[in-house]
Amino acid sequence: MNLPRLIIADEQRPGKIMSGVLIANVLKNMGYKLRLFLGNVDEVSLRLLQLTCNQPVTLLDPKLCDGRANLRWLFQQAASPDCLNLVITTLGGRWMEDSPFLVPRECALLPEWLECELIPVIYGDTSSTLTVRTLSEVLASLDKNGGVSVHGVLFRSVLNEREYELADREAGRLFTVISMGSIPKNMDRNAPLLTDMFFDKARQSVFPIKSAALQLMNMNFQVDWAIFSAMANLSPNWLPQARLCEPITDSGKVNIAMVRHETLTLGGDGTEHLFRALGCNVVEVPLEGDIIHNVPIHGVYIPHGIGYLGFREFFSNIYLQTMINRASNGNSFMMAEGGSSPILGDKISLPHSGTSNDDARGFGILPYDTVFRPGQSGVFQKSVATRKKLNPLISGSQEWVWGYSSSNMGLESKTAGDECWETRESLDGKQLGADGWCKGRILASSMRLEPWSAPASFRRWLEG
Repeated sequence: MNLPRLIIADEQRPGKIMSGVLIANVLKNMGYKLRLFLGNVDEVSLRLLQLTCNQPVTLLDPKLCDGRANLRWLFQQAASPDCLNLVITTLGGRWMEDSPFLVPRECALLPEWLECELIPVIYGDTSSTLTVRTLSEVLASLDKNGGVSVHGVLFRSVLNEREYELADREAGRLFTVISMGSIPKNMDRNAPLLTDMFFDKARQSVFPIKSAALQLMNMNFQVDWAIFSAMANLSPNWLPQARLCEPITDSGKVNIAMVRHETLTLGGDGTEHLFRALGCNVVEVPLEGDIIHNVPIHGVYIPHGIGYLGFREFFSNIYLQTMINRASNGNSFMMAEGGSSPILGDKISLPHSGTSNDDARGFGILPYDTVFRPGQSGVFQKSVATRKKLNPLISGSQEWVWGYSSSNMGLESKTAGDECWETRESLDGKQLGADGWCKGRILASSMRLEPWSAPASFRRWLEG
């Protein structure tokens, strides 16, 4: 099986957009058919990719997928042989100016598990000597962690043409890498606020990025764009990954209603791919507009996102209210995760002024209140959820599921002991707290759950 694939790994700088977003936008404008993946949890970059390229994005985080076979099955399910399958991830960075460059282990695992090329994007906003030293550290770290061989490098924010020439010459002398060009410093763009990338503000937020991409595309000889496609096609033929569990019996008769809204897109489309891999039909139920289907619904999935921005649509959609109320007895499966989980709870303290006027209420199906605390909304905690007290279908006594949670949102139980699992840094790590509520086959969690870390558990939950 031929799956052209390539990884772009960006040196991390706080507050700056990843150059992979610009690169994907340029390739899209040039006519390349893309299939987009994000290799790390970064909801701002994920949303920017959705908006600038006008297509879905799949989260492909090695830690969240919990293993090579799981990640490869997800990639195989979401990738296309007719597209350039582009994975954008972080290369890491320096904590301080004089500290060593730290490349995350997950960054090295991606090219190892996907068997493809990785192109590091290095900042060149210092002297060429320091730029090449950074490149040397990156190459050494990638080789040490995963035996990753790098054949191309891209520079960004280079001070001037002379510094780029010096960096290019020195890199070519020391390493067997191709310099693919540089992205000028005036193409740097600050990352917008996540809440500004929805509704009417979205176009205004992405305009500077789209304009920079068009400008970069029309700068002759600034970047060798043909190399991206060439390196993607250097990947060996894809050895098909065997299924980790079989489809559900008669799964073609299982229709899962997936709530659609622009605010519910921040977890990517991975869960949808698992539903289809298990043979289920995904029925789109928009929060706004007409419902254009007449098939029976056997389950409801409310994806992760900034759910409170769509509360008005939730409670004005009579069809959706009826569907949720029918499932509220616990006999049908239903899941709300991450930022959409408040909708199944009771009291919701909205993240505004903190006055009583900012409170709202969910459907009251599960016994918890939602609290938004002061904190950094872009900081996420990857953790594993293990069985605590109850025995929900999604996580049995010897099973676990990976996910991530935001630092500023939490679900608080109304009665002690209602939580169905505890969260830990790892299976043997310290306990972080309790999370997850269930009622029959209904599940809600403040974590954005990664079903590809436990596909067999999710299969059992769907089958009932």
